[in-house]
Amino acid sequence: MLVTKPQNNFEPVHAMLMQSFSAKVVMSAVDLKLFDRLDGLPRSASELADEIGGMVERLEPLLNLMVAADLVVKSEEGYQNTSRASEFLVSSAPRYQGSCMRLTMRFNAMVEDRITELVCGGEVSHTKTDWGIDESIEGSAQDAMGGALSHVLEFTAALPGFSKFRLMGDIGGNHGLYTMGVLERNKDMSGVIFDLPSVVEKSQAQCDKYGFGDRVTTQGVDFRKDHLPAGEFDLILTSHVLYIFKQDLVGTLRRIAEGLKPGGWFVSHHYSGYGKPGYEMSKTSLELLTRLCGYSSHFIEQEELVGILESLGFDNIRCQPVFENGLGLMVAAQKGA
Repeated sequence: MLVTKPQNNFEPVHAMLMQSFSAKVVMSAVDLKLFDRLDGLPRSASELADEIGGMVERLEPLLNLMVAADLVVKSEEGYQNTSRASEFLVSSAPRYQGSCMRLTMRFNAMVEDRITELVCGGEVSHTKTDWGIDESIEGSAQDAMGGALSHVLEFTAALPGFSKFRLMGDIGGNHGLYTMGVLERNKDMSGVIFDLPSVVEKSQAQCDKYGFGDRVTTQGVDFRKDHLPAGEFDLILTSHVLYIFKQDLVGTLRRIAEGLKPGGWFVSHHYSGYGKPGYEMSKTSLELLTRLCGYSSHFIEQEELVGILESLGFDNIRCQPVFENGLGLMVAAQKGA
């Protein structure tokens, strides 16, 4: 027969394909500052169209997509932000994520049109992602503010003897928020941010801007080969950095141990739990993106990291998820005295 009845429903696959378009629509809504305009009293589609110079017959379905995404609510009075949109998508909000979203979209764009080629051995040019430019630093800072930063700071400040810490090192500290956040919780501490030479000048400028310039210094390093000053730090912290050293975690953690004082603490924040239930599509997409870019993994499992830390003489190891069933894991370990 020419026409036969399908045995399965293709609609879920089609819906997944449309999600790529939907993500770009959300980004456009941010660029149009629609969430700024919807933060407060409800607004009609025609009123918003007049303000942005848009066409109401095109803007209205865009707003309805925002409703479907649970970013906007619709009533008889018009459209209005949900609390999530007001917290993260209004440009004046403290935890605004616009630059973070642009950074993610830009990084994805490096590979999404070349997946077939990359799976078969093609290479990505990493020069397209410069972590020392303002947009990358701001995007990374927004990601931290809107997610794990406050949790990592609470986890760190709860370590035994924290009030007696005097010097911390932040490897890959970039925007400086982790260093400044720790120092804010211990007025007697100073910090050193270690990052690539192209980044540290911007890191110092960030710390100067927020009034921490007299307590923070920066140093350009390539931690794949450089060593930290030996035995100087009460605390060494890394956030989303260890993946770079996944192929030599033992050597990397040994160099971190060298930099700590006896009894000093190492804290890592990174993605973990790849095989555990929850966020399967996000996890597998992130891991594929990482592999296509030529890195070994974007996940470091708790068992692997704890085992290496124990073999290097760390003890009092404590582990805690950032969010229940989420991707983030916080690990703290104390160097033996």
